[in-house]
Amino acid sequence: MSWNGGNDDGAAWNDGGDDWHDTTAAQDGAAWGGGGSDGGGSTDMKCRNCAGPHRTHECPNPGDGGGFSGQGGGLTGECYNCGQVGHNKADCTNPRVERPFDGTCNVCNEQGHQARNCPSNPELICKLCKKQGHKAAECHERRYVDWTGVPELEDEEAWEKLVVAAKNKDLDAFKICLKAYARALGDNLKLPDVEAALREHELPVYLKALLPSGLAKNNTIVDMLGNADCKYILSFQLTAKPKRMKSAVGWPKDDAENMERLQSAGSIQDCGLPLCRNCNELGHIAKSCPQPKVEVEDTHKVVCGNCKEEGHRMRDCPKERFNPNACKNCKQEGHMAADCTEPRSADGVTCRKCEQMGHFSRDCPNVEARPPRTCHNCGSEDHISKECDQPRNPNSVTCRNCEKQGHFSRDCPEPKDWSKVQCSNCGEMGHTVKRCRKVVEDDAEANGGGGGGWGADDAPAASSGGGGGW
Repeated sequence: MSWNGGNDDGAAWNDGGDDWHDTTAAQDGAAWGGGGSDGGGSTDMKCRNCAGPHRTHECPNPGDGGGFSGQGGGLTGECYNCGQVGHNKADCTNPRVERPFDGTCNVCNEQGHQARNCPSNPELICKLCKKQGHKAAECHERRYVDWTGVPELEDEEAWEKLVVAAKNKDLDAFKICLKAYARALGDNLKLPDVEAALREHELPVYLKALLPSGLAKNNTIVDMLGNADCKYILSFQLTAKPKRMKSAVGWPKDDAENMERLQSAGSIQDCGLPLCRNCNELGHIAKSCPQPKVEVEDTHKVVCGNCKEEGHRMRDCPKERFNPNACKNCKQEGHMAADCTEPRSADGVTCRKCEQMGHFSRDCPNVEARPPRTCHNCGSEDHISKECDQPRNPNSVTCRNCEKQGHFSRDCPEPKDWSKVQCSNCGEMGHTVKRCRKVVEDDAEANGGGGGGWGADDAPAASSGGGGGW
């Protein structure tokens, strides 16, 4: 049989049968590449509801339900909450209207009722305690404890294995042995008694009850027997004191406080109730929250990488593109700001006087006019006193001893005012370092001086010289 033979009985790819490109399929619109109205080759925009030349969400006849080619199955446009036309359930503000249910029950597969109202549905089972008759939101029983992976042993055998794990400092094995011991004792298990026995045998494992910090609202602390709402977290340690400062948070102060805390200690578990993201309350989710919907602010901000402003991206920035390799002063390439020959630019400079940008502090227009700087020695405005090339003018000098003008302190005719003299060793007023009663600093002695300077009379001789000369 040839691949292009004309045998009518053959399965040739180009025969007149119902192959993938036949005209019958194209007319029915069922071929994926045909010319049908819903085929992939058609580019016409048609509504899935009424087959009109518009999109489905823009359909002016949402209740027609005509569908394509009169096949039906279109959208009814009714709200699932109130049954009215013109909006969906997510945007509905009307109270819920109970409508007859004509679907199929998920329990018995019969029509006319939902699974929650099914007469064949077994009694409710709480997912927290695994008992019948109530939901998790109404549960006040002890939690169901899953003993999977915990061997069922006698209490004495479990304790012997626990002691061995403690001596080996194997915390993983110790936890399993402690659960096996709790499974054997049941309600007779007391964590303070276990801790006391560990200390009596001087075993290197410690049970510590830590104060929880930042416990989530939908979490709770459950002890090893299933009792919820405990106050402290049970921790297994190899030392009596915390090794790090981070571990010290919530640590008991002493052994007595730890024994008291161990009476209500366990591990963190989920409370079993949903947490609403809208009102932050337990018992329901956000879509069934009775409180008004809280608008969440959008924390994502678009920042331009060129001008550092918000609201647009770098590709849409209307400002001139910033070149990171250019000179920061003249914005030209080829050199750095330190080598720039142009005058310094005030762009981006903050004035130290008015705290505004765009000018230097010496050119600040926002401060009152100040008198020009003058030299204290000669009175010239062209320079300051430390740059003055004129001889020192005694008339402009103020004596530091008598505070009069016209002479220096070393030429003062008045007696020396010791209240204005500060010791360079102790920092107190009234004496010099030669009369200081405190021990001279070590750095002064290391420099070869006795604290009175290189020309002081009481300076000791240099250690490298045997006599008085250098």
